[in-house]
Amino acid sequence: MLVSSLVSEPHHKIWAWIFWVTVGIILISPVIFWLTGIGQNAGSLSAELARQPDGVLLSSPKAQAYHQLMFPMRLERMLIYPLLLLSFQFSGGAVALRTFIEKQIEAGLLSPFRKIFRRWPKRWRQRLTPANLLTICIFILALNLAIFLLYLPYNFYRGFMVAHQFGLSTQTVIGWFSDWSKSVLIELLIAIGTWTTLYGFMKLLPRRWPLPVGVLMVTFLFIFTLLTPTLITPLFYKVSPLENGDLRTRIITLTQRAGMTADEVYTIDASSKTTEVNAYVTAFGKQQRIVLFDTLIDSYSPDEVEVVLAHELGHWYYHHVLLSLLGIGAVGWLGLFGLRWLLDRLWPWLGLRSPSDIAGLPFVLVLVYLASTLSLPVENSFSRFGEHQADVFALTVSQKPEVFISLFEQIAEQNLSIVDPPAWEKFIFYTHPSIAERIHFAEQFQTN
Repeated sequence: MLVSSLVSEPHHKIWAWIFWVTVGIILISPVIFWLTGIGQNAGSLSAELARQPDGVLLSSPKAQAYHQLMFPMRLERMLIYPLLLLSFQFSGGAVALRTFIEKQIEAGLLSPFRKIFRRWPKRWRQRLTPANLLTICIFILALNLAIFLLYLPYNFYRGFMVAHQFGLSTQTVIGWFSDWSKSVLIELLIAIGTWTTLYGFMKLLPRRWPLPVGVLMVTFLFIFTLLTPTLITPLFYKVSPLENGDLRTRIITLTQRAGMTADEVYTIDASSKTTEVNAYVTAFGKQQRIVLFDTLIDSYSPDEVEVVLAHELGHWYYHHVLLSLLGIGAVGWLGLFGLRWLLDRLWPWLGLRSPSDIAGLPFVLVLVYLASTLSLPVENSFSRFGEHQADVFALTVSQKPEVFISLFEQIAEQNLSIVDPPAWEKFIFYTHPSIAERIHFAEQFQTN
């Protein structure tokens, strides 16, 4: 009865009002955050860490200001984004969009695609007509593109203006928009492929669709992870082999000590976009490569680079990427069965024609978003455990706890990290142990 009342005709106007208010909040929020003046004053703040008389490390004033600005922005998006989708669904906007697309297809939009669809098996065409498939694809494209454009001012303020105000970005405006455009294109292709597969199988196999969709989902996860370093990363960065020299020799020696036989070491020109530092290791079968940000090589000593790499090798040693993919795949697969159960019961009250009606996509996106948000504490607990394992591995392999400590103090300054966040915030949002925890563990390792 609750859902029925939410989507009934008298409530469409209320939900439409909520939708437009939500759109207004998204558009005006960058101005509101800018008016706080926090970003404008960032240039006068110090990024250096401080210590209390008892030796306790404190976050830099600039890091505290950065967190003061970014954390409310994150909370705002967490609350507003699902409300945007729900109000679009319950106001009848999703059904109206689907109906509009169908009318355009009936008017002749399908004609160029008829030859392609004639090759389909007849039983496929009976359950998933060419018009159905085209409606699904265009709906997904329109919805996702609208969301990207709606959030463009927010993302520009957050990803470009704030990053420049706090000295975290070196990117030009043109460079930022170029990366944004490429990211949007990639995400649109993934969204169209993902949701078209889901809704296509929902029509072809109304009861058994979670099985093939789950198989395809897990397969895509592995393939995308495997191809990202060679296909996606070069779209955003210039990837170059690390020149022969002392650093490369030390890296190869370190990998051999850790049990890896990698001989591909690359550097990417991260300095063209950011001042932050990072490195990562990709290893699937015989394909093993090490990638270092040039900001890491230029700003840190060879010993510190070794410690960073030893940490990344720890992820490889404990198969963290593989375990993460398997975990995501398993939970996602179970989620598909839960989604089928919900849609089978809720579709009439959502004003849909059937569970496989593409007009229900905003509601499905809300379910996915809520599930991923509510699972953050559990997911991040596993992530922090894995990061701690990698820290232990780095300290054990490198045997340089003093370098580890100085490294993370510098990273905290350079990346504007909060040294010791509140316990509740760390429990919900942090994928890594805090800087204070990592340094404290290294000090214990050094003592023992």
